[in-house]
Amino acid sequence: MNEEQIQKFKDTLEETEKLYNDRKLDEAQKLVSDFIDTFTDDFPVKEDDEYLYFDFKTAIEEAIYVNEELPKKKMRPIGVPVSNVYVISGSIALEQGDYSTALERLEEAMDWNPISPDIAFEYAEAVRMMGSLDQYLDLTKRIFPHIYMGVQMAQAYRNIAYYYEQKGEKRKAIESLLYSLIYDENNKDVENEINEISEGLSEEEKTINMAEFPDICKNDGIPFGPDQLVLKIAYASARHFEKVEPDPRKSYYYYYIMYELTRDDKMKEKAEQQRKRAQH
Repeated sequence: MNEEQIQKFKDTLEETEKLYNDRKLDEAQKLVSDFIDTFTDDFPVKEDDEYLYFDFKTAIEEAIYVNEELPKKKMRPIGVPVSNVYVISGSIALEQGDYSTALERLEEAMDWNPISPDIAFEYAEAVRMMGSLDQYLDLTKRIFPHIYMGVQMAQAYRNIAYYYEQKGEKRKAIESLLYSLIYDENNKDVENEINEISEGLSEEEKTINMAEFPDICKNDGIPFGPDQLVLKIAYASARHFEKVEPDPRKSYYYYYIMYELTRDDKMKEKAEQQRKRAQH
C-alpha cells in the first residue's frame, strides 16, 4: 500500500471511532463498510513468498504466536491498523443486532491478529448475544492461552461466571466473580453482581470456600489462572532483556506482565526496578 492509502486507513478509522463514540452507529457503519468494500482489492496481503504479515498490537502477542505456531516464514507487521477497521465494524454490527456481519468482521480481524484476547472476547460476546451459551463458554476457554494482562484474566472469569449463572449454578458463579477480583480488585460492578446473585441463597450456600475453586475449574474443564507458556515467555524475555541484552524498557514490559498475571510482589518490585533504570 502507498502512503496515501495508509493515511486513508487511519483517517477512516479515526472518523469511524468519532461517529461511534457519538453514538451515530448507522453513519459509522456505512463509513467503515464502504471503506472495506472500496479497498478490498487493495487491502494488504496476509502472506507472500517470503513473509507472513500480521497486525499484532503488542510484543508478547507476536511472541505467543511464534511459540504456538512455529512459523516457517519470517514475520512482519502489516503497518496499518487493519484489524481495528474490522473490529469496529464488527462491534457496531453487534450493537445493531446484525450478528452475521459482526461475526464475519470479527473473524477477519482475528485472521490479522489471531492472538488478541480483546478481539476474541468481542467474538465470544457476539456468540453469547446469539444465545449460544455452550459455544460462548468454549470460546472463552480458548482465550486463556493468549491472556497476558490482569483485566483480560478478570474478563475471562466474568464470562465463566455468566455461564454458571445462566446454568443455575450460582455458587460457582459467585466463586468465579470473586476470583476475577484478584485481577480487577476495584471493579464495583462485580461486587454488585455478586450481591445480586447471592439474593435467595441460603446462608450455607453463601458460605464460599475459595480453596475449592481450583478443583471446581479442574472438574469442569475451566482453565485456572495464567497459562504456563505465557508465563514462561514473559519471564524468559524479562530476564533476557535484564541480563543478556540489557534493555530496561523491554525488561520492565515483561516483568510487568509477570506481575499482572501472578500478582506476585517480587515481580512488581522487579518491574519497578527496570522502570527506574529506563528513566535514567
